[in-house]
Parts: sequence; structure tokens; C-alpha cells
Amino acid sequence: MKKATLLLTLILSAAIVLAACGNEQSDEPAPEPESTQPQEVVSSTSDTPDPVEPEAGDEPEAVEDDEPQAPAEFFFKIGDVIIELDQNIDYVLSRVGEPIGILELPSCAFEGMDRVFRYSGADLYTYPVGDDDFLYTITFFHSEVQTAEGGIRLGSSLQDVLDAYGDDYELDSGMYTFTRGMTVLEFLIDDDIVIGITYRYLVNV
Repeated sequence: MKKATLLLTLILSAAIVLAACGNEQSDEPAPEPESTQPQEVVSSTSDTPDPVEPEAGDEPEAVEDDEPQAPAEFFFKIGDVIIELDQNIDYVLSRVGEPIGILELPSCAFEGMDRVFRYSGADLYTYPVGDDDFLYTITFFHSEVQTAEGGIRLGSSLQDVLDAYGDDYELDSGMYTFTRGMTVLEFLIDDDIVIGITYRYLVNV
């Protein structure tokens, strides 16, 4: 609304200035137009070459749209809410509501307590920094939840994973790890079936 009011004000101001300029009187009479026929616009540069007509059969090359780029990092969704790794868990809770339960464990790498926030089908793990807790791991434990980017869930096939995320992965003991920025998405595969899904933030310990 403020932008529209500002734009209207600028238009009215310009109209007032133009009206004032039109009311100024001149001692000399206005010149009569030489012709009522429209005049051809001629370039001021006399040596400008004439445009080159394309030869018959020469079609302009179509400009292909760039393929959509993958997000810089992996993210999760609870309902319609996007959950990014390394967010303050208080911000996450304010958007998705209270969890089903909370588990606290002494942190092995940080001062304070690691916490696990359980939601329907997924656990959210946090690490402490001072008085705050930040999300760094999400694990699936039910097939009702799926990855936000590829729709992969527990019970999906290995081919489903490869179709969704491509072949840029690391493989170790059945774990297919895909990396984007400071985040990884891991699929544990057994007999070509997904039996484990984990999002992780690469915390600098």
C-alpha cells in the first residue's frame, strides 16, 4: 500500500510540473508544422550500415532455458513447513508445534545436552551451543514420511533413489550418501530396498 501511495504521489507531482510548464507564455508564436505527414526517423549516424537480412533457410537459434538448479542444501518438510538443518530448534518448534516427546542425552562433542524431538515418523536431533539448541540430524522411522526433494521413503527402491538424486554419491557398506553444501542425505540400502534415511548437517566439532 505504501509503494502504491508513493507511486501515485510521484505521478501526480509529475502531472503538476508538466501542467505548470505548459502554462508558461512565450513572446514568439509557435511555428507552423511543415507537413501533416509523419516523418521518417533517420539515424543521426550517417555511416551506420544497413541491417543484414538473414539468408533464406537461416533460422534464429532458439535460446534454451537453463535447467533448474538443485537447492544448495538438503531440507526436510513437516506438513507444508520447510525445515532447514542447523536452524535453532526454538524456531522450528514455533512453526511445526510441540513434538510427541523429547529425549535428552549428555553430548559427546559439545558442552551440554543433545536432545531428540520426536514427531510422527521422524526424529529431530539437536546439538547445544550456549543456551540454544540447533538441528543437525533427522532420521526416519516410519514409511509415512518422505524426503522433501525426491519423495523417497522407507521401502522405496534403490532405483527410486537414483532416479530422484542421480549418481553423484558415495557408497560405503550399503549406505548411499549424497552431499549438498554442508548437508548430506543418506540412504541405507538392503537388497535394493531403502531401510534407513538420515539427513545430517556437517557440524564442525
